[in-house]
Amino acid sequence: MTRFLREVFTFADAQASGLSKNQLRGARYHQVCRGVYTTGNPDAIEIRAQAALLAGGPKALLAGLTVLRFLGVWLPQVYAEDKHIHINMPPGASGPTHEFIIVTRSTVVLEPVELWDILGLMGVHPAQAWLQAANYLDHDDLIVAADALMRRQYPISTRPEIDHAVGCISGSRGVSKARRALKLARAGVDSPMETRLRLALVAHGLPCPEVNLPLRPQPDGPLYYLDMAYPAIKLAVEYDGAGHAATRQQMQRDQFRRRVIEDAGWRIITATAADSRDWSGVVASVCAGLNARLR
Repeated sequence: MTRFLREVFTFADAQASGLSKNQLRGARYHQVCRGVYTTGNPDAIEIRAQAALLAGGPKALLAGLTVLRFLGVWLPQVYAEDKHIHINMPPGASGPTHEFIIVTRSTVVLEPVELWDILGLMGVHPAQAWLQAANYLDHDDLIVAADALMRRQYPISTRPEIDHAVGCISGSRGVSKARRALKLARAGVDSPMETRLRLALVAHGLPCPEVNLPLRPQPDGPLYYLDMAYPAIKLAVEYDGAGHAATRQQMQRDQFRRRVIEDAGWRIITATAADSRDWSGVVASVCAGLNARLR
C-alpha cells in the first residue's frame, strides 16, 4: 500500500509511497536537507521550516527568530529576510546538521503554539522565542520586538508570559540582555517607531512616558489613545507615520482630534519619519515642554 506524499516529505515517506532513489533524483523532486525532500521550492521559508522540523524529529519545534518572523513580529531587515530556520531541541538531544538550520537546545517553558495551521508548523511560545532572539538582536531591537509582541491591537503575548519565560531560564546566553531590555519594554504600543522615540526620550534622561494613554476629551466624544503621554502635566508626544496623511478624510480626522485634545488643555509634540534620523530635535522639544509645564 502506497502512502500519500505531502509537499515536504522524508526519504522513508518516499519509500513508503513507492518512489525509488532514482526517481527522487528527477526534476520533480528537490532535496531540502539530508533525508528530506520537496516538490516545491526548496529555498522557500515555509518549505525549509517544514523540512527542519522533519529532520529534527517529533521533539523539534520552530524557535527564536523563525517563530517571531512567522508571527509577523517586527524584526530588523537582515533577520526578516533571513533564510535560516531556528529550531528548538530538548537539552542533550541531537539535532539536524545543515547550513540553514540553527539548533537551540532549551527546555520548553510555555505551551508551544501553532504558527501556520494549514502546514501544521509548531513552535515554542512567542515569549520563549523572544528570549531566544536575545542571542541575535541588539538591546534596542530586542525592546522593539518585545513591544511588538505586547502590541495594543491583537497582542501576541503578554508581559506575565514574557516574565515567566525569562524567569524560568537562567544561565543561557542572552538572558541578562533580555532582562535589561524587558525593564524598558511596554505593553500597548502601536508601532516600532513609537518604541524608538520613547527609547530616545529615556536615553536622554527624560522620564519614561505612559504609552497609549486612553483619553476622552469630550464627555460624549470619541475615545482617543495618546502614543506617549505625561498625564500629570498634560503633555503628549505622538509619532505620525505616512498613514496619517494618506487621505483628505484622514487628515481632517487628525486635525479634529488634535483640536479637541488641545482644547482640553493638552500640548501635543509631533514627530515624523524625518525626525527618526536624529531624534534630538524632538527630545529638545519634549524637554522644553516638560520644563515649561512643571513650573
